[in-house]
Amino acid sequence: MYLHRIETTPQAAGAVLRNNRARLCACVVALQAQPDDVFIRDFPVVVTAVEASFRHEEALLERLGDAGLHLRRADYAVLLRALHRMLPRVEEGDVALGRQVADALEAVLSLPWDTLTPPRPEPGPRPAAARAAVPSH
Repeated sequence: MYLHRIETTPQAAGAVLRNNRARLCACVVALQAQPDDVFIRDFPVVVTAVEASFRHEEALLERLGDAGLHLRRADYAVLLRALHRMLPRVEEGDVALGRQVADALEAVLSLPWDTLTPPRPEPGPRPAAARAAVPSH
């Protein structure tokens, strides 16, 4: 789930992000197929993989100047907070809760990845043509 420096176009970045999400979904599906004792043992590993993937996504989106990065970070924080709140209960043996969380996680991660939000133009002086088009009173 490592992002390489060559993903500097929105199209390439989108492909990398979709691929990373597909890998995370595959990890969750594999976790769900495990017997309860293995599920409990491996649940924290999946949470760690989600954290790492989100950090890589944020780094790539920041490098590309994604204008929606702030909102994405807020979404990531909500998801990670929920995972961390459930983690101790799963580690203590609440497999039913863990499997519900894993189902929800897979559903969220499998949502279609939207496109990058183009950066907003820096505020600055308007071009002369634009100033001339606005009548002054």
